Amino acid sequence: MKNCMKYFLLLCLSIFVMPMAAQAAENDSFKIEKDKVSVSLNLPEGKTETITSLRMQILVTAKSGSMGEPGFVFDDAIKSTVKDVSISNLGADGYSVDVILSGKKDQDIFADSEYVKLGDLSLQPTSEKYEIKIEIAGDKDAEGKPAISCVDAGGVSAMTVSLTDAEPLLLTEANYPEKAPKPDYSAFKKKMKLSTSVETGKKRVTFTWEKVKGAEGYLLYQYDAKTKKYTLLKKILGADTTTYSKNYAYGTKHSFKIRAFRTESDGSMKYGKYSPVVKAEVVLAKVTGISPEYQSKSKVSLSWKKVSGAKGYQIYRSSTKNGKYKKIKTVKGAGTQNCSNIKHADGAVYYYKIRAYTTGTGGQRVYGSYSAVKPAFPKAPGLRVKKVSSKKVTLTWKKVARADGYYVYRSSKKSGKYVRIKTINQAGGTSYTSKAPAGKYYYKVCAFEKQNGKKQKGADSLAVKAK
Repeated sequence: MKNCMKYFLLLCLSIFVMPMAAQAAENDSFKIEKDKVSVSLNLPEGKTETITSLRMQILVTAKSGSMGEPGFVFDDAIKSTVKDVSISNLGADGYSVDVILSGKKDQDIFADSEYVKLGDLSLQPTSEKYEIKIEIAGDKDAEGKPAISCVDAGGVSAMTVSLTDAEPLLLTEANYPEKAPKPDYSAFKKKMKLSTSVETGKKRVTFTWEKVKGAEGYLLYQYDAKTKKYTLLKKILGADTTTYSKNYAYGTKHSFKIRAFRTESDGSMKYGKYSPVVKAEVVLAKVTGISPEYQSKSKVSLSWKKVSGAKGYQIYRSSTKNGKYKKIKTVKGAGTQNCSNIKHADGAVYYYKIRAYTTGTGGQRVYGSYSAVKPAFPKAPGLRVKKVSSKKVTLTWKKVARADGYYVYRSSKKSGKYVRIKTINQAGGTSYTSKAPAGKYYYKVCAFEKQNGKKQKGADSLAVKAK
């Protein structure tokens, strides 16, 4: 119970369904309003205490046939600080409808009357034939009749009170034909539309489809290449469920289809039409972080970021950026992220790209997309910075293979924006002395190589603070 129930007295829950309006009118406490069951409460004769809070639970079960989730709407005349209804799916046991009203001492749910309409319970049969049982859940008295646990006016002692006119009710297509919404099975005559989506580099395939009215659930099928037949992949319960996802191995291709189903009143199954076949492919991610650095004048070391699911990598090279690329190396191993000692003619300019591969369903290699194209470039210098005086700082580094010069950068923050303060157009230029500005500063140096008339920047050194 969500709120403290004070001054809680005997309540009589009355739920009554009749197929004819004239019979329903015989008792004002029980009436049918269109396709809903009116739920009312009557105070026992002689009870005059103020009712501030109450709670009741109703169990709705499809004894045969099928139904969707029932609904409950409070009557507009109900005035309560708290008005709450919770509907829970109990699976084969049906649905629990938990209704709660609660307020302060000055709240009077009955508003000085002996009768109050709490609201309307709507039923949702989804089969042509059905038996739906409505009953009060919770406590029973000594005779097994529905009862409610109450708190007396003092709010101290609890008591169990039997309910009148609260026997279980059974609704069928025979006694409730005009009031219940008629099931619409036209959707079963149409083909469902199934969609699949999978992100590049991800293993999870996501399936989505539109809800089919009157369905109990959906059957998702996958093509089996060995048997050359579609087999059931997943039985999905609930008409409102319109998505499902599953992980697959990288480098694999799959075909799927789906259809709706429902259970008839005689226990037989009725199936909708299959959707058109849709395909999904789980592909490797594109290689990123490619970095081809000169080890020496005639050798290159290549590194890259690991691709999930890869079993190896292929390295390609070309003498022009948009020219024809030739495979020069296959690197095996899922965890491999570099390749050293790649021959690279002194003075020649080469462009590199990489792609990952894995093994497909049939044992063949399946490839991911190529990385971005990168030219080989000078590696990062090892930088040293020394403050020789309060006004001067000297930077030194070792000569880098194939460098035609160097760029010097400075920043007031280690991870901040670096500004170029010097360009050294000499291959042998491995030092630089600069004026030392006030405060703390950090420096970086990188080499460059002249390639096709342009300066190709190399890797930056680590940031070093002037001491």
